[in-house]
Parts: sequence; structure tokens; C-alpha cells
Amino acid sequence: MASTLLSALSRASVIFLLAMASCTSKPNQPEFTDQQRAAQVESFDAAYMKIKERHFDPAKVGAEWDAKHAELRPKVVNAKSESEARAATKELIASLHQSHFGVIPAEAYEDIDPRTAGNRNADSDQSGETGFDLREIEGQAVVTRVAPKSPASRAGVKPGWALQSVNGKPVAPILAKLAKAYGDARDRGLMISIALRSLLHGPSGSTSTLEFLDAHDEPVSVHLVLEPPRGTPVEFGNLPTMFLEIDRTPCAPDIGYMWFSVWFDPPRLMGELQSAIKECSGCRGFIIDLRGNIGGIGALAMGFGGWFVDKPDQRLGTLITRDSRLNFVLNPRPAPFTGPLAILVDEMSASTSEIFAGGMQDIGRARIFGTPTPGAALPSTVEVLPSGDRLQFAFANYVSAKGEALEARGVEIDERVSITRAALLAGADPVLDAAISWIRSQSR
Repeated sequence: MASTLLSALSRASVIFLLAMASCTSKPNQPEFTDQQRAAQVESFDAAYMKIKERHFDPAKVGAEWDAKHAELRPKVVNAKSESEARAATKELIASLHQSHFGVIPAEAYEDIDPRTAGNRNADSDQSGETGFDLREIEGQAVVTRVAPKSPASRAGVKPGWALQSVNGKPVAPILAKLAKAYGDARDRGLMISIALRSLLHGPSGSTSTLEFLDAHDEPVSVHLVLEPPRGTPVEFGNLPTMFLEIDRTPCAPDIGYMWFSVWFDPPRLMGELQSAIKECSGCRGFIIDLRGNIGGIGALAMGFGGWFVDKPDQRLGTLITRDSRLNFVLNPRPAPFTGPLAILVDEMSASTSEIFAGGMQDIGRARIFGTPTPGAALPSTVEVLPSGDRLQFAFANYVSAKGEALEARGVEIDERVSITRAALLAGADPVLDAAISWIRSQSR
């Protein structure tokens, strides 16, 4: 129970799995059998009841929740396909209007984690990736990061290039539809970034043809053979395999730096941070880069925070379930780093990333740089439904040390700095540069 209670899994993980399933789903779907229909009906009822019994706010799952269940159940009973039946379950969940609720189709696990796919060939079915990240910048899908030794790096793809098409499919119309769908929603950037990421994936070993505009706005065509995900594979609960990447490449001679992709694998993640702190005992400051980090295990926020405080019993915030409260308390580690601490965030810094950044800011221990976070900070869990689908649902609320909920509000940015295409093309990182400048302005 403890590991479930302390997990804060991002809604983005569910959205990404759904996107991946759509990228690699099989064109010829089997007939929708009576057995499958019965499993979907049972799953619909199970999802309704699990949320009703465990939602942290009983008022959200009262009479209106019951009425919505009764209204939508016939849609499942009379569905002509699994996707149609599943759509009714999604509609029920969406009526809550909260993050960290979603249904992950069973086939998404087969597509992403080949070990769940029986006798299928793991090498050919494993999801592959290109090795670069995209963000919506100035109305374009712009490359913001290229991983070293990745297919994109070897092909010469550069930060700042604007993606025009993937395998002949134009990106601009997709981006326009996404922008219209999410409007000025708080999580617009998160949702668009996840959708853009899904365009870059496919079966490992397959080839993608990508069209870019380079630094001179000249078209460049690149052929990439997709490779298995980078990083260390991580297993956690009912989630498929995830991958932890860590980068501690120094950003300045006298400033510590650590970026990591997800809050998973506590032994490795905490070990890397400990090493970074030890190596940085004489540094002028330290930077934790949470850009692109969609969340993970909530308890790790406490473990991380302990390396940057010298007073016991400081609180990041409080996790509130229907019948309990759990304080996220920080206690100093041996020889913590007490110099200036900068935390970098963006539209994809969700869940545990928001808990850590917001909490360290609340206790006056960190300055936050970047762009607004999505405000998706509800602790959640993932459970298997009778159909084999997975249900992600929030079982708790999270309130900051100042008594404010992070959900739908996000982390307050101390120094708002946006990434521009021109900066990326010039090899600059304005957010990182602003953090370095601030650290240098402080006296330790």
C-alpha cells in the first residue's frame, strides 16, 4: 500500500500510451465477441465503483456520478466494438474534469512492452524512437533536444529545426487542430507536446522519413531507423516498462547540474543525486532540470529535497485522501548542499515535478525558472480492469506547504523565460542561462 499511496503518476503517461497504441495498432481488428462485450461492461462498472469508493472528494462521486453511470451504461451494453465500449468509460471518467484519470487499452501494453504479448517477436514489435524532442514554439513543431548517439544525432538533426512532415504527413494541420482543441487551457502545452511526441514513434527497426526546415529555412529530408528507447528500463506497478535517462553534464565549471526524464528507480536516481552533491561540495549553486519530466513516484520528492535543506521537519506539502493525511516532510541528508538552488520547469513538468518544485519554492529553498507547469498534480494509481485495460485514477489531493492545491494551478514561476527557435538555432538555452546568471549573482 505504501508504494501505491506515495505514487504520483502523471496523466501524461496515460495520454502517451494511448498515442503509442494509435501509432502501432493493428489495422485488422478481430470481431467484437459477446465475451469481450461482457468484459467491457464489467470494466465500466468496475471503473465507476473504484472511483466512487476511493475518490478523495465524496462530493465529486455522489448523485451526479451515479446518474452519469446509469446514463452511459447502455452505450457499453450495446457497443459494436471494444473502442466504442471503451469510449463510454472514457466519457464517464471525463465528466470529473480532473487530471490523472484515464483508461489505457490493453493493446497499448502489448505495443509498448513486448513481454506482455505472448509469443510475439520482441525485437520487431518493440516501440522505437528517433531520439529528439519537440515543442510547439511560435506556431511550429520545433526540435528542442537531440539525444547524443541517437538516430537523430547521427543524421545531423539540430535543435531549432522545424518539423514539417512525418512519412509524408504534414505536421502543420495536426498542430493547428491541437491548438484549436486545447485553446488557452492550462495543460495545452503538455497535451500538444505529448501528441507531437507520438508522431515520432513506431516499431523498432522501421524507417521514418522526416522533413524539416533548417536554420536557413531550407527544407531538409532525413531518413531515420527507429531504435529502442534510451535509458534504463524501469518496472513500476501496473505500468508498462518506462525508461529513466539521466544527464549530469556540467553546464558551468562551478555549478552542479542534473536532468532526468522521470521520477522512477529510486536507488539509481538517489545515487546519481548523491554523487552529484558530493562532487559539487564547493559549487556556487546547483540546478535541477525538470523540463520534460512528466512525473513518477511522489516519495522521491522528499528524498531529493533532503539533499538541499539543513533544518529538519520542513514540509513540501500534504497528500490528502478520503480518510487520511500524509505530510511530505524533508529531513537533511548528511552534508547537504545549501547553496543557491535553481529548478527549471516547462509545460511538461507535471505531477511529482510540480510537487518538488512547488514545495522547494514554498519553503524558500529554490528559485523557479522557465514556463508555466500544467497543474496536473493529483497522486494516482493504475489498476487492471476485467477487460485487461488499465484504469488510472486519482485517489488523493495534494496541497502545497502554503495550503494551495497545485491541481489546475501549477507552480508559480519566479523568472519566466521562454525558449525561442532563434535561441535554439544559435545553440543557446535561455532558461538555463537565466538560472546560471542568478546563481552567479548570489553570495553563498
